[in-house]
Amino acid sequence: MSDPTLPVTAVAFDFGGVLTYSAFGGLRDYERELGLPTDTLVREFRDGAEMARLEVGETTARDFFKHVCVTTERAHGQRLDIRRLAAAAGEGERLNPAMLALVEQVRRYCPTALVTNNVAAAGWRGTFPFELFSVVIDSSDVGVRKPDPAIYLELLRRVDRRPEQVAFVDDLPRNVDAAAALGIAPILFTDEDACRAELVRLGALPTHDQQGQPCA
Repeated sequence: MSDPTLPVTAVAFDFGGVLTYSAFGGLRDYERELGLPTDTLVREFRDGAEMARLEVGETTARDFFKHVCVTTERAHGQRLDIRRLAAAAGEGERLNPAMLALVEQVRRYCPTALVTNNVAAAGWRGTFPFELFSVVIDSSDVGVRKPDPAIYLELLRRVDRRPEQVAFVDDLPRNVDAAAALGIAPILFTDEDACRAELVRLGALPTHDQQGQPCA
């Protein structure tokens, strides 16, 4: 467990569902459009073994989308349009300006990191503000994905901090639980205001009545 008496001096953020409006909103819309059971497509993208392979570079995006189409038709008798499926998945890349502004505020006081399970060919990379992050750890680059402890150990190595000095923000409980097991301060993301309040509590951001000094 992290030590609540020590201030956090580095903050790591997930991408989908934290820095974007929703990781799976477009997929849920497509499920409803097709009349599929709730989370039929979401489970493939969130929990599927083929997605895990895609995010560490063991398969291609096209082969993954073909797998989802074939699996869904086999299980539910519903044919998917592969281009419509890709577009639905792409909705999860729509950035949330309020969260980017929060990252920019945090980086005035502490190093910031991006820790994401993602795809090498993802379209968001071309316009993403990578300059907001001192460290970027991408599953498709390092060959390991959350919640594997190895990715959090790589985070600690790159930010050069002890676990209790680092906070990790993610929208999936399994990912923050894995970070917490190593002593990293976990923040399960629900919304910007709650995230900000927790960062203030942990010492990564100053309170309104403090001038705030950069983290050591």
